[in-house]
Amino acid sequence: MKVLLIGYSNIAKKKNIKTFLKNKIKFCVASKTENKKIKGAYNQFTNYTEGLKKSDADIAYISLPNSLHYYWALKSLKAGYHVLVDKPICKKKNELKKLIFFAKKNKKLLAEATFFNYHKQIKLAKIKIGNLKNIKHIHANFIIPYPNKGSILISKKMNGGALMDMGPYAAAVSRIFGQKKIISKKIIFKKNKFKLITGFNLLCEYAFGSYTAYFKFGGQYHNELFLYTDKKTIKIERVFSPPHDQRLSLFVKEHNIMKIFKVNKDNSFENFFLEVKNKILNREYSYYFSRMKTDIYFRNEILKKKFT
Repeated sequence: MKVLLIGYSNIAKKKNIKTFLKNKIKFCVASKTENKKIKGAYNQFTNYTEGLKKSDADIAYISLPNSLHYYWALKSLKAGYHVLVDKPICKKKNELKKLIFFAKKNKKLLAEATFFNYHKQIKLAKIKIGNLKNIKHIHANFIIPYPNKGSILISKKMNGGALMDMGPYAAAVSRIFGQKKIISKKIIFKKNKFKLITGFNLLCEYAFGSYTAYFKFGGQYHNELFLYTDKKTIKIERVFSPPHDQRLSLFVKEHNIMKIFKVNKDNSFENFFLEVKNKILNREYSYYFSRMKTDIYFRNEILKKKFT
């Protein structure tokens, strides 16, 4: 199974290619900007269309600015590739609907690469919670330093902003921890002078619990998730970007006693990609459809900025 990497982003360099090399997965790269020989790539193309036409790969991995995700995902599906896309896969629900239509039509797998939950610390947290129905409240904090001028994270043209970059995390938390229909919600946005969303506070009320979150560009770094039951509080650190080369700690407080559980090194992207590979081999092409629908519904609900 071979991969065509469309785009040569920092994520591609830091995560994707390292995983391909480690697992001896053959890959080629289509890049408009990288002229030097890319280590490990068996072929390189100077533009994306050329890559899609001439590559003999099975999977197209879209690692481009947000504004280009939908267009090249659709082109890749029509060209007969299985398709993975950096989050967010697209902006609108009707765009996702069209991508899924062509994935089904051509019998191809389609997935959004939101993979923080593939780290073993999430599995351990679920074990410590027990039944997910025990969760009464969820709170997420994800604050990063304000991006440098020129960063695609704050480019309106490239569909940057906190809602596009961090919204997939906010949506995935609700899904992963079993929260169902939203009864009420409230969102407070922070915007820069160009009217781009650079932060949002979220409050969702569910039938059996609540979910609050604070996602923001600018400020002291925070990256943590809290899960509350009647008896326990669980804290997950580095939750949205768990490092693959470090041991992490899971904090569980029960009856005013704090216990710290060490979590061995784990590579969330590698785990996700190997799962994708197995789903393709087993022809389980529709495996990721429902989660993408759930997540984009949640993101669109956030965008409405209203109570329901």
